[in-house]
Amino acid sequence: MPQLGESIAEATVVRLTAKVGDQIETDQEVIEVETNKAVMSVTTPCKGRLAGLTAEVNETYPVGSTLGYIEASVEDAERLTAVEPPRIENEWANGPGKNVSGDQSLAADGSQHDPLHGLEIPVGQNGAAFQSPRLRARLQELGIHPADAAVVFGSGIAGRVTIQDFENYLEELERLPSKKASPMRLSVADSMRRSWTRPLATLGVSISLEPILAHRKTLTPAPGPALYLAKALAIALSEYPQSAGRLVGDKIILPGSIDIGVAVEVEDGVIVPVFANLDKQPLAELPDQYKKFLQAAKEKRLPEEAKRPAIASVTNFGTLGVRWATPIPLPNETLIVGLGYGEKRPFWDETAERFVPRLEADLTISFDHRVIDGGQSGRLVRRIMELLAAPQTL
Repeated sequence: MPQLGESIAEATVVRLTAKVGDQIETDQEVIEVETNKAVMSVTTPCKGRLAGLTAEVNETYPVGSTLGYIEASVEDAERLTAVEPPRIENEWANGPGKNVSGDQSLAADGSQHDPLHGLEIPVGQNGAAFQSPRLRARLQELGIHPADAAVVFGSGIAGRVTIQDFENYLEELERLPSKKASPMRLSVADSMRRSWTRPLATLGVSISLEPILAHRKTLTPAPGPALYLAKALAIALSEYPQSAGRLVGDKIILPGSIDIGVAVEVEDGVIVPVFANLDKQPLAELPDQYKKFLQAAKEKRLPEEAKRPAIASVTNFGTLGVRWATPIPLPNETLIVGLGYGEKRPFWDETAERFVPRLEADLTISFDHRVIDGGQSGRLVRRIMELLAAPQTL
């Protein structure tokens, strides 16, 4: 199985276009495979007789797998035969931190590569990507996430981080200043690690804040921009519920209610109180509820109704003077929408045919790319923009 793309690790065989015994030419298609991107062809590296096919239709194979065999000329066989991968024995046979010797192949540019499980791994690739089973057990014993060992230099085969490498790293850390992480910080870290196991994407647009600022003058108490955004997001998701769906197995689980969280900064972390059924709540009633949630969040004592899992959340990073950001949705959320700080920008007025100053801010949406794509997220953002441009409809 060839490398069919930079991010493609496997492909599924959908059709065999040649049969065993056929005479084939160089670069002839013999297998058709499907990746997560497209249907592609697997072609032959040389001419000869198709001696055997190990690939089966509807089976998935990782890059580097053997799909078949060609009976070729001696010259082609010598030119194309892969170097046998070294036998990877227990790395502790030679003691911690010792490399297990194995044959190395030369790349076209003369550099050496370690063949590992049939795939060439550059010798220079060191780090926690290749962790030994004993190291993983040690990390679990200490309660350390594998990502926290990513900075450790590996001295084992193909850059594998050995237990001795890790113990040396721990000794170095002991000589540096440190402080105990708070429970809040550990909770945020755990949530973000779990969130980062998903493919996340972000897109952003500029919006006018002037309709919101004009409308909030008509309400007492006046909602803040984050509440306008949360309400607009709730209405948009009620119209596009799949955008807040969660992928579980082979199903998209749609939300049972439109519950939206609003991120609140607290000491050493973030708390996200949740507004239940926000699409059905009047905008004018939100400020009092938000004030109650905000005070409770500062005291880290949220009421039960604000603790339910949200399907999405909003964050107003503009209060920190930040223009643009890529916030990360919580593990139970499919997306998060952020709002940057407002500033006067030139806006082309078609009627006056000139640039006029307009108060604008950047709006970003970060989403789970497994569930929604750029088109869906773009339409969702466009609907949010329409609602924010007519805040009296919220």
